[in-house]
Amino acid sequence: MSDGDSKPDDLSSEFFQQMVEAVGVGVGIYGQDGRYIYVNDSYAELFSVTPADLVGVAIWEVAPEVDPDTFDAYWDSFADGDTRQAETVHEYSENRVSVATVTTQRTIGGVPYHFGTIKDITERKAQEREIQQQNERLENFAGLVSHDLRNPLNVAQGYVDMLQADIDRDELTLVDNALGRMDSLVSELLQLARTNTPVGETDSVSLFDTVTKAWDSVATIDADLRLAGSDTQILADESRLRELFENLFRNAIEHAGADVEVTVKAQSDGFSVADDGPGIPPEERDRVFETGFTTNPDGTGFGLNIVQQIVTGHDWEIQVTESISGGARFVITGLKTVD
Repeated sequence: MSDGDSKPDDLSSEFFQQMVEAVGVGVGIYGQDGRYIYVNDSYAELFSVTPADLVGVAIWEVAPEVDPDTFDAYWDSFADGDTRQAETVHEYSENRVSVATVTTQRTIGGVPYHFGTIKDITERKAQEREIQQQNERLENFAGLVSHDLRNPLNVAQGYVDMLQADIDRDELTLVDNALGRMDSLVSELLQLARTNTPVGETDSVSLFDTVTKAWDSVATIDADLRLAGSDTQILADESRLRELFENLFRNAIEHAGADVEVTVKAQSDGFSVADDGPGIPPEERDRVFETGFTTNPDGTGFGLNIVQQIVTGHDWEIQVTESISGGARFVITGLKTVD
């Protein structure tokens, strides 16, 4: 099949070709038989060939995920004007390229065609793989450190507990507090390492069920939890959402005391978590999410940073305000609800 006898006049015009090249990305057009009738220089250059080399080539010879046996069904699944996006790999002439594609079906002169723009994302994919590998190494290291530190910590804590049963000394209380802080540091460092990994698959989860599970996993014996508003189903990574609540609850207890009252209120596009503690001064609200920043001498400064990273990973937003009682109030918005 040659270029000249396969293209409608619209695609052969000099104006059309100039417009296509101005797009700045690869362009490929194929008909109902699945074979390219037009490609531009940008697309051909991905494979170190000329456009003429690709004209007449079937899409499944370039995109391995396209099955020639089911191509007709794929073609029929499009309506005129339908557009679909994908990230895939195109291969030709011993060249393999990661690409992002946008395919639209258009009808010209009563004949349907698929117009595709193809963008080289090889560099981005390589960066994503590198980040993923770094995150895996970081999590593995954090897990190893956590295991190797917790064993001697548990031994030391056991001896302190034995001594405290027989000896009443302030020094033992200080050691006990120091061991507790070390254990908190290990736990939150491990969580911090996990937050560098992308948020996992999101699913429909109950907001209040997740809140209750998080509350039950935090030492809240003397604290009170109130739920306000109506429970709602939201799209979220449930385990990471639970981590978010756990860290907000710990933050409330650390700053407002063991008998704090915490209110989680469902809102139209999110939720808020408020306490009846001393609150956060306006001049410090921009800093509370910084790694290591804390106003509590016994705090680690990691908890709210973990919260922010989980929020960001979900494409949500978080603000710090003041609760009705003057305490801290965290407002998370941008959530997607499920009917």
